[in-house]
Amino acid sequence: MLARRVISLSPDKAFAKQMGTALKAAGGAVEIHTSLDGIGRGEIQAALIAVHIEGELSDAIAQLAPRLAGDGRIVAVVPRADLARVVTLMQQSDRVAGVLTAEHWRSQDLSSVATRILAGDIFGLEKLVPWGTKIYSSLVGDYQEKSLCIAQVSEFAELMSVRRKYREAIEQVVDEMLMNALYDAPVDEAGKQVFAEIPTKTRISLRMEQKVVVQFACDDKTFSVSVRDSFGTLDRNTVLRYLDKCLHSSEQIDRKTGGAGLGLYLMANSSTRMFFNVLPGIATEAVCTFDLDSPKVALTKFGFFQERIDAAGRLAAGPSRLLPAGISHPVERRAREAPPPPRAPATVIAALSAAIVLLLVLIGLVAYPRLKSHPTARLTVVTEPGSTIEIEGRVRGVADDGTLVVDGLEAGRPYRVKALHGGFRAAETVAQVESDRVARVELPLTPETASVTFRSDPDGATVIVDGKELGKTPLTVTSLAPRAQITAVLRRPGYVDDALTLTVPGPGGEATVDHDLQFSPDVASLVITSDPPGAAVFVDDQRLVGVVTPSDELLVEAGAAHTVAMKLPGYLPARVKVTPGRGARAVPVTATLVAGVGVTVSANLDARVTIDGVPGCKRRTAPVTCPAPKGRYQIKLEGTTKMPFRVTRDIEVDGDEVEAAFELGVVEAPAGWKLVLPGEIHSRIAIETGRRKVTLKQPEGGASVTIEVRAVAGKVTRIATDDLVAP
Repeated sequence: MLARRVISLSPDKAFAKQMGTALKAAGGAVEIHTSLDGIGRGEIQAALIAVHIEGELSDAIAQLAPRLAGDGRIVAVVPRADLARVVTLMQQSDRVAGVLTAEHWRSQDLSSVATRILAGDIFGLEKLVPWGTKIYSSLVGDYQEKSLCIAQVSEFAELMSVRRKYREAIEQVVDEMLMNALYDAPVDEAGKQVFAEIPTKTRISLRMEQKVVVQFACDDKTFSVSVRDSFGTLDRNTVLRYLDKCLHSSEQIDRKTGGAGLGLYLMANSSTRMFFNVLPGIATEAVCTFDLDSPKVALTKFGFFQERIDAAGRLAAGPSRLLPAGISHPVERRAREAPPPPRAPATVIAALSAAIVLLLVLIGLVAYPRLKSHPTARLTVVTEPGSTIEIEGRVRGVADDGTLVVDGLEAGRPYRVKALHGGFRAAETVAQVESDRVARVELPLTPETASVTFRSDPDGATVIVDGKELGKTPLTVTSLAPRAQITAVLRRPGYVDDALTLTVPGPGGEATVDHDLQFSPDVASLVITSDPPGAAVFVDDQRLVGVVTPSDELLVEAGAAHTVAMKLPGYLPARVKVTPGRGARAVPVTATLVAGVGVTVSANLDARVTIDGVPGCKRRTAPVTCPAPKGRYQIKLEGTTKMPFRVTRDIEVDGDEVEAAFELGVVEAPAGWKLVLPGEIHSRIAIETGRRKVTLKQPEGGASVTIEVRAVAGKVTRIATDDLVAP
């Protein structure tokens, strides 16, 4: 299959190339452009356009969507996470399949989205998780199975060491996804929602024939979960309408029975990525992922995709089987009415009746002992004071003083006993109770660790507790003793050490310490920006490795003069002088870079390069690249004293990169003669290769002659005396 045309569009050339690389990984024939002019006018024949919504391309979707032909789609890349802007962009056109953020850029995210759009194979969590990650699954058909599934997902998250605040968000999102799949998605053959008019208390007692498929997985950085129904009734406009309503309406909750508006809004505000995969009339799959390393939850990726390949027999939930129109609650599907079968002979009916009577007698004999009353027993549970005690999943009381006696248990059978307490890990066991003694079980609880998160402004301060360095801010510490009082020192070069006294929260508790660091009076900080951004930063002619504009705060010596240079490929360098005062913070240093084209000059002999009219390109050692604005220029190439020469060449800079390569050969004068350069005479000089005219002179007699010689690159051509003709 031939690769389909895909366009990468960004005002930032470097970022456009990054997007292009990601799109190539998805199998597209990629074109890279920095403006709409590069795409041309009229209809756009492309399967996908990935556009960076920034600068001149801020309204690109409004210009691209009407021109896009066929079933082409658009993926928008916005500067930072903003749910309101995501919804607005998706509402601009049905062709916008997804929105990503440049602030949390990962090439594989764009590759994944592009693959879904180009291939149309979208269902399944394996499309999102890293290769080799194990995916677990579960089937859910009613409210009770929903609760068990959520508990299973939560236990798996705890097993994978997912922090409690993320586990709570995961539980909430899975609950919302399952409620939507179980009670909002089902429709009958007429397209009417089955549960539309059924109260919540009634609907949770009903069971769906078409079960919901839940998949979940976790690697070291991301927890992912998906829920798939068997109806395929969710549409894009419904999702966007609900989100827009919750963002802008004073009454966010959809009050009608079965409303899912607030649930979708909670999902969007609790997850990092949220995608919807739909095959209309067959299945809907909602996918949410959670970035476990991010200190702040923000929706960075959003998409709504439609499957375009044959789904028969491929979806785990099976094909959709819509319920008969007019049925007010789920029922088992029956075959269509068929002709009545022939009557069985009377002897067969009599035999079957006798068998049924015999079966009922046997059932009565087996059930009779169970109908008799059983003796009861008591169970004493010893655990952490204040723990809640559950027996067979039902709360039976609280062990206020560490002990709880439970009466009315059936003697002679085992019971599952569980103790729960905030800040402690739950403990569980199986106890056998007898009528002739009081059973006793001990369930010691292990305290959960307490966590303290240290944040500083700026980041990168070393956290020191009891003389031990624990790491750099932002930092979450779980090794501190619960309820202990500690002194933590925040230390960062150029700032005053700060000692903070705090009490560690109790078991399972979380605390956050935010602190602004104070400058040392001997230093100041600069914040360097350029238009456009992305320029390399030099301070006092020293390149700051890894620093580009806009920069974080950069520490410099206070009271001293500093020179800040900003260099960006394709632009003329800018230099700014600044003298920050003692203790000054975030002193702005700003420059506007002038666009220019790189002119590269090289030579096969040692040479100095000057481009007239280009600042910063005077007597530079070749090879050299100098950015120059559009226009006409003259390149001057000068040799060294070891091999003198002067060569000039005119160039035109019109928007494309210019390369000027000089090939030089050496010409040597015969005995008694010298080669002439303006104002100088030498025994040998370098000239450009090919046939060239040179002037020779006899220093003593003053005679001179001009002849044509052939210079060969890198070689010496000796002029014979016979070749000279005196004037």
